[in-house]
Amino acid sequence: MSRSSPSSLSPGPIIPARIIIGVTGHRKLNNEPVLAEKVQTILEKIKQLIGPLQNTPIALNAVSSLAEGADRLAVREILKTPGSQLDVILPLEKDDYAQDFELPESREEFERYLSQARRVKQIPPATGRAEAYARAGRYVVDNCDILIAIWDGQLAAGRGGTAEIVAYARRKMCPLFWINTGEDAKVAFEPGRDLSPRPYQDLDRYNSEPVDNRRIEEKAEGRHRFLLEQAGRAQLPRDRLRAIRGLVLPHYSRADILALRYQYLYFKAGSLVYILAAAAVAVAAFQALFLQDWPRIALIEVVFILAVLAVVWLGNRRKWHSKWIDYRFLAERFRSAQFMALANVDVAALRPPRHLSLSYSSQDWMVSAFSSMWRQLPRPHGFEPSEFEGLKKFTISAWIDDQILYHEKTSGRHGRRHQRMTLSGNILFGLTFVAAALHALHLGAGVFDRIFLLMAIVLPAVASALSAIRTHREYLRNAKRSHEMVRHLEEIREQMKAAQDLESFLPLVREAEETMLHENENWRIVVRFHELEPPA
Repeated sequence: MSRSSPSSLSPGPIIPARIIIGVTGHRKLNNEPVLAEKVQTILEKIKQLIGPLQNTPIALNAVSSLAEGADRLAVREILKTPGSQLDVILPLEKDDYAQDFELPESREEFERYLSQARRVKQIPPATGRAEAYARAGRYVVDNCDILIAIWDGQLAAGRGGTAEIVAYARRKMCPLFWINTGEDAKVAFEPGRDLSPRPYQDLDRYNSEPVDNRRIEEKAEGRHRFLLEQAGRAQLPRDRLRAIRGLVLPHYSRADILALRYQYLYFKAGSLVYILAAAAVAVAAFQALFLQDWPRIALIEVVFILAVLAVVWLGNRRKWHSKWIDYRFLAERFRSAQFMALANVDVAALRPPRHLSLSYSSQDWMVSAFSSMWRQLPRPHGFEPSEFEGLKKFTISAWIDDQILYHEKTSGRHGRRHQRMTLSGNILFGLTFVAAALHALHLGAGVFDRIFLLMAIVLPAVASALSAIRTHREYLRNAKRSHEMVRHLEEIREQMKAAQDLESFLPLVREAEETMLHENENWRIVVRFHELEPPA
């Protein structure tokens, strides 16, 4: 078996720690150079709050309505940071909103920033301009990690003003940096729910995982060949896959490799714990029945028990379980992203529904990591009506059919393993009954009687170990889950086949993505409490 050279082992594709900074403030400002310096001071403070990261660059993302004054001043300073991006939230239609800017220079500046934006979103129509501005301000607060307010501290003069948005941020416990324009630009920080460095440290841990870059490239290239083949069959232009190949596939491949690595370690460690526990029982029984004059044989039992504790300690210290389920979550998000990006369908902020709140938190590092990668993707141009059939056929064959086949195989594999282990346990139970009966009836003389007793003691321990391994790996539940997933995906596939245009097809793409996300959420709830622990 060939070994990877040290030069090929490196973190691989890196996901930056992206901090979303919302902006609000007054339209009329005095002493803008001083305020700009204060914004730069705040940006440095934000980076300090995150703490030093070994392999993870920090990237900033401004969320703003690009109003005159504070919005544009803060955006200008944020965009000076390399790798920074801009999301624009328009309270009104662009041309209507531009009427607020009286000078031609202001409108030109607005258009210039708008052209630099990664994403432009318009708030749904409101009852009036003030309500539209209020909705846009609340959207900024709801979709940022930190809010920068350039504000004089006075009460709101009307709807949608800075004071109202700051009050809303305080109610939402959004971390807030406030530059007081009425007190020589004094800066105050209100931590709110606090900007914990933990998610960014977890992302840095993920980015620091050594992976053979050749394996990443081979896996990404194999996936790309599969997609190209499906695109050719669907008569979808292959250049549509360029962005996916360049960014999504390497990240998907890396996350999948790491998830499989820690799944293997976690499963092997769990099996080893139960096998060693059964072996300890066997040694103790054998010594008591056959080697009473050799009490030191029992030290082997001690060694087995210590080995159990060592495996549990090592697995929990190295976080094999949490890494497996976190990296698998991320890999599945990247898998869906291949098709969401291709169809130019944006993904919503990941917030699990209440009944799945044990699955993950919207503050978890995997959520922000996926969002950070997604924000790096170039936005493709829309599909022409003539390309619709190709997109539909490709999505069904490369995504839905592929996932149906995966879940069919998974359901069958887990079902067979459950049956085999159940059968093995039943056989061991039967042998235990026979051995106990033979011992009770004294049908074996001398050493045979002790062998029957040994079997009556050891076989239940072995059966318990098999049962524990079966439960640990959730064979039956995973078989049923995959079986149900096949049914759900088949329903979506039929609806996709019946779609006649993009308007009816794209909501089904979102539904497919949400269905797979909820399946993954359910899976995480099943396995997240199965950490390694000594047998009770």
